[in-house]
Amino acid sequence: MTVLQAQLVKKCRKLPEEKVREILDFAEFLLSKSGATRRRNVGGKNRSLRAFVGGVRHGALAREIDDELYGRALG
Repeated sequence: MTVLQAQLVKKCRKLPEEKVREILDFAEFLLSKSGATRRRNVGGKNRSLRAFVGGVRHGALAREIDDELYGRALG
């Protein structure tokens, strides 16, 4: 354990459990940003919003979207 890790543990021991949970959530967020952890779906394949965005071309999902969003068709 590094000096910084030991300091963090020492500070966490003085905090109420709900605050330690916040620290844990933040640590998990930082890990997910760095790519150090990967979340997997039930099938075991990586799924992310980034992989989905752009994966569907304008088609059935976008049909009549202007009417749905604005109550009228643009054009």
